[in-house]
Amino acid sequence: MSASERYTRTAIALHWLIAALVIFQFAWGWWMQDIPKQPVGPRVDAFNLHKSIGMTIFALMVIRLLWRISHSPPLLPAMPQWQARAALANHGLLYAALIIQPLVGYLGSEFSGFPVKFFGLTLPGWAGKSVAMKDLMSTIHLATSWVIAAAVVLHVAAALKHALVDRNRLLARMGIGAPLPSNR
Repeated sequence: MSASERYTRTAIALHWLIAALVIFQFAWGWWMQDIPKQPVGPRVDAFNLHKSIGMTIFALMVIRLLWRISHSPPLLPAMPQWQARAALANHGLLYAALIIQPLVGYLGSEFSGFPVKFFGLTLPGWAGKSVAMKDLMSTIHLATSWVIAAAVVLHVAAALKHALVDRNRLLARMGIGAPLPSNR
């Protein structure tokens, strides 16, 4: 597979690192909801870790977006035009949702009246407590989590279809598996 048919090593590393963090965030985010509010320590620690990883995802997504703007992706393998459009739309949705999600999570934390910590470092507060804004950000955060879940399921299903049914070199572009011979 030529270099022009693959994503850059940086793009591949960012893709898989963000994917792993998002999977962890989903599991952790749903699990931490069931932590009892008393004693406060374990619940606060779990939420602070969730916030820290969320802010890390946000920073990585900004880097990924800047990288993507400055480095053209490889061309898609031959496929129906509707599939190419769907892939482009789903990628755009994932980028947007993975930037919006941690941003509204951070804003919700700011409006909660509790300090926001990044891996133990207390960040300066600027918003002040607002129950209405906190509730709005929480609603958007929850809705965006479902958008991300649906987009990821579609993304993975499409990748599996390309790997198992079409047997094209789509996954090799992202560093998985050996590419098929070029004459295919």
